[in-house]
Amino acid sequence: MERLILMGGFFLLLFIFERIVPQMDRNIVRKGHDISNLGLGAVNLILGRYFSLFTVYALAKYLENMEFGLMNMTTFNFKTKLILGVVFLDCINYWWHRLLHRIPFLMRFHSVHHTDRLLNVSSALRFHFFEVLLGHLFKLPFIFLTGIPVEALLLYDVIFNMNVYFHHSNIRISRSLDMFISKFIVTPYIHRIHHSLKWKESNSNFSSFLILWDKIFGTFFPQGKISTAKYGIPGYTQEKYQHFTYMIKQPFIEEDRK
Repeated sequence: MERLILMGGFFLLLFIFERIVPQMDRNIVRKGHDISNLGLGAVNLILGRYFSLFTVYALAKYLENMEFGLMNMTTFNFKTKLILGVVFLDCINYWWHRLLHRIPFLMRFHSVHHTDRLLNVSSALRFHFFEVLLGHLFKLPFIFLTGIPVEALLLYDVIFNMNVYFHHSNIRISRSLDMFISKFIVTPYIHRIHHSLKWKESNSNFSSFLILWDKIFGTFFPQGKISTAKYGIPGYTQEKYQHFTYMIKQPFIEEDRK
């Protein structure tokens, strides 16, 4: 419960501040945009949390009790296992994100996130619930092999979500500060490039927290002089793609499959 309160409080803080000091024109946020995204977030909170409890966390706890997995077989102290677990989970998320863009079946669901033509903190909640469930299943074999501690999963859940809120937010940040922070973690300027209408830009900057994965694996696209405000997927311009009910069924409609 404490984690949900912390993440919820941070989300609310960003939600308020991006209306006081927005990076882009506050008037471009159309009516219903945030409500639709919050609706998807609520679905994911219910389905995703319970699903992860009985899959990801249940497996990690079982391996911990059985002392199975690489980390459970080492003499590393708890703090080292915690740090290694967080770093490894972030690397897993990087590759999951790349696969979402590489495999057409997965992109059907991920495209719901990318059809958002406006970026603010509510966009961080705009994921199809099926993508969320598949993402948990993707982690299972890696958790089985490594034996990542439950505490590392809990810590990374907070770090991951709070940084996803941050780098989707529409808060005005000085260019110099963003450039400095982006040497270490993903920032709004960096992530806006990933949401660009241009394929070369949207096929880059896949990292969720640590920026080093993009730099190591050659998918880093540096900030330009101006951070683009043109987001989305070419051809997905109709208003229907911004409505909650349509976002739920979008991956299953033939004409919308990517």
